[in-house]
Order: sequence, then structure tokens, then C-alpha cells
Amino acid sequence: MMNIADVSSINDAMRMRDIRFGGKNAGKMIEYRLIPLLVCSARIGEELNAAAITRGLGGDVKRTNVCQIGFHIQDYILILVCAVPYLIWILSILK
Repeated sequence: MMNIADVSSINDAMRMRDIRFGGKNAGKMIEYRLIPLLVCSARIGEELNAAAITRGLGGDVKRTNVCQIGFHIQDYILILVCAVPYLIWILSILK
């Protein structure tokens, strides 16, 4: 997410170049707005990547969990409840 300083800087740069919404420079307005947004997004992605590496999210050590992950009886029941209407619908078509 871009911070307010980035948005303010983009707006200031567009104002200095006299590029406004609805003007004759619509192509430049899109270019001057889109390129900084893409650069900011790429920078934020790089920062998130660095944070993930710092926290060890890409390591070879198996992570631990607080709860047991996997299918339990309630998962199978829910799948069955969801599958029954489709089975009834398919059987009604085949008759």
C-alpha cells in the first residue's frame, strides 16, 4: 500500500508539469500517474520479500503450527452436504 508521502509527491510532480484531470494531456496524465505507482508497488514488493527472507519464511526448517492441520470429520461432512445436491441434480437429469 502506498503511503501518503508517495501520493503527495506524485500529485506535486503532476502539478509542476501542469498535468491535470480532464485536460488535453490525458496520455501524459496516465503515464505520469501510472509509472510512479508501478515503481512504488515494485519497491513495496521488494520490501515484503526482504521481510519474508529476514523472518526465515524461505528456509529449509519445518515450521511449527499451533493447531493440527488436515481434514477432520467436520470437513468430510461439509463436503458430503455440498455434494448431495449436485448428485441429486445429476440423477434427475439422467432419468
